[in-house]
Amino acid sequence: MIGAVLGLFLAQAGAETPPPVIHEQRLDEVGPVIVGGTDAKLILRHRTLPAGSFAEVTNLDGGRTIVVEVQPYPQASGSAIGALSPAAGRALGATTAPMVRIRPAVPSPAEQAAIRIGSVVTRLDTPQFLLAALRKRMAPPAPAVVPAAAPVPVAMPTATATSKPSPTPTVTPPPGPRPTPPKEAAPKRTGRWFVQVATLSDAARAATLAKSVDGVVRSAGRLYRVQAGPFATRAAAETARAAIARRGFGDARTIAQD
Repeated sequence: MIGAVLGLFLAQAGAETPPPVIHEQRLDEVGPVIVGGTDAKLILRHRTLPAGSFAEVTNLDGGRTIVVEVQPYPQASGSAIGALSPAAGRALGATTAPMVRIRPAVPSPAEQAAIRIGSVVTRLDTPQFLLAALRKRMAPPAPAVVPAAAPVPVAMPTATATSKPSPTPTVTPPPGPRPTPPKEAAPKRTGRWFVQVATLSDAARAATLAKSVDGVVRSAGRLYRVQAGPFATRAAAETARAAIARRGFGDARTIAQD
């Protein structure tokens, strides 16, 4: 259906397929967006992404992901990280102020043309384990624990010559807990094969993702590369890469470290 509509659009416009929009994929933002306005197309208004580029928008309530065109959003204020057009909101199955994840995207030329004429272009739904991790990024910090005030000593009355002090009862403290034997440390994995999962600009988010894939974080300037592994053989790394790709990281690849 998208192909037929695209062919008709290009025939009427008399133009060639638009070139892909290329930009560095660094942004990975989570927060609320506004759904509204008068745009009839699939539009995301954003304060930092370049106009005319494209972005993936994921509804954190269900995991549905669509690709939309980016337009400027200079009037952004408050906690909203962007604004979706009504058409984009309906395609995402979103309410008036949904919680979403926004990432830059580079769709194919055919997908770009389809989006510009109002056709919905989707990606695989985000898995539940990743949605849970994304929602945690929006959770408020835990309240600080205030230590309890020290008890105030109370003066006891002095015994007179005619009164006898009450005997002090003997209290036997309960036995303490038995010491827990130390756990044996898990054997350290060795090998030179890794799975490159993603590159993020936030160290905390990179650490969370690395923990979820049982991997490591390697710093590269202002970026953080999340790698699963190490693995002793390339075959083992390829098996892990396939599993990670099924979890929503289609760009994951196998690499070797010296």
